[in-house]
Amino acid sequence: MPKGCWAQSSIGLNVPDYVEAIIGSSAILEADYDTAKRIASIEWSKVDSVEKIKRTSVFTYWPPFDSSTAHGDYNGRARLNGKASLMIDDVTVTDEGTYIITVSAEGLPSEEAFVDLRVLVPPSVTVGPSDPYVSSWGRAVSLTCAVRNAKPNVTNIYWQRNGALIDSKQFDTKYSGGNLRQPDLVIRHVTRGDKGVYKCIADHIVRTSSDSLSLDVLYPATIVSISDSQTVNTDDRVKFQCVAEGNPPPNITWTVNGMRVRSTTSTMTRDVRTGTVVLDRVRANATGTYVCTVSNKVGESDVKSLQLSVKASLRGHDGSTVVIWVGAIAGGLWFVICLGLVVYFIQRRRNKEDKKRFSFYYNMGRREQGRVEERFGEETLEVTRHPHLKLPSKPISPAPSGGIDTIRRTTNKGRIRRYARVLYPYHPQEGNELYLEADDVIEVLEGEDGGWCLGYLSGRIGLFPSNYVKFLSASEVSAAKLRELYDSASADGIKGSPKRSV
Repeated sequence: MPKGCWAQSSIGLNVPDYVEAIIGSSAILEADYDTAKRIASIEWSKVDSVEKIKRTSVFTYWPPFDSSTAHGDYNGRARLNGKASLMIDDVTVTDEGTYIITVSAEGLPSEEAFVDLRVLVPPSVTVGPSDPYVSSWGRAVSLTCAVRNAKPNVTNIYWQRNGALIDSKQFDTKYSGGNLRQPDLVIRHVTRGDKGVYKCIADHIVRTSSDSLSLDVLYPATIVSISDSQTVNTDDRVKFQCVAEGNPPPNITWTVNGMRVRSTTSTMTRDVRTGTVVLDRVRANATGTYVCTVSNKVGESDVKSLQLSVKASLRGHDGSTVVIWVGAIAGGLWFVICLGLVVYFIQRRRNKEDKKRFSFYYNMGRREQGRVEERFGEETLEVTRHPHLKLPSKPISPAPSGGIDTIRRTTNKGRIRRYARVLYPYHPQEGNELYLEADDVIEVLEGEDGGWCLGYLSGRIGLFPSNYVKFLSASEVSAAKLRELYDSASADGIKGSPKRSV
């Protein structure tokens, strides 16, 4: 790239003031002459950078003999271009300097001209302190950006996080630096949301250069949810679950009355784990306070507990009593009949207790079924009329990992719970998913509409697709509870008073 004014000698020798070339490319030092005399020789040389009066031969051309020679480090890289221009291939930083062309013609004195070669070098960018860089939650982090070897100097320096520009001026309470004056970027009070890929970018006349690193933020383990307290009978099967999150992933332990309880741990997402306790055929001595403790060596441990109460079952006592009386009164045949009746009534009693225990969820599904069918209208057409009707497809978005405002996290904000009603049946495809039937009511622990959610159903915590359910508002849940209480009171009143006609 010839720049500046051109110098002209008495034989018409013309050269520019300077030429720019990018390192590694080819440079052309343009030169031309205008004379009718026969040219005897053309010689290019370079002025020594230390001793200005000293010259180093670069290239010589003798037109009468059509012969040329490249000298020293320029051998194989320098050649004549056009009438008198010099081309240098694979330009290096040491090639920068002042070059002289000397032209000799018959009958005329030798003439020479000077031209500067300026080599442009893009910057090299290095970020630190390391990649990946790990910091704990709440600390201040300084990400370094070293810009070197740029010729000329860079014009701008800035940072990006996950491809988005970081404006340290607009968010001066969070960031500082990260510019041409102060290349290093300081992030104050890092949180989980600051995790990502950070890139330092330097603008230059040749090209933009950059380097990046990954920032990982460690945060304490916290319990997202824990199973509710339970009252069961002996020989029942009991299952507790404790869901926790943290980075690094939390360790989950269960204890009862100060003693360790055997449990299994499964991974839901990268930062979320579930600790499960299963008690088969519980005994009365299993009664106690079950404590879930989670920790990951970052901050303090998080602890939550639940109560398990085991009642002595009356089935064995009732059965033996029936056997004695029936055997004494009616013999073997009556024994079989009465034993069957006893089993029937005991089972009916257990079903009634279970139904009463979960009546809130059961009644919600039954009462709202009619409205669900009206609400969906043409969307829930009969299968016989629309044989090609398809259920919603399984969402492909990954399970939530962090940053979602969950129900269990908002416990201290008012103990608000959220629920969802199942619209379509769903059969699990993986072990950590819930089995759904139409009109089931799920307690939503984590997640929003549009992806996977974490929920509690029938004593189990697992994942379910949000497009298979309808999220219920607080008013709908409250109304359902009032209807349950009203219907229960009405039923009691009917049993205690005689019928009256209208």
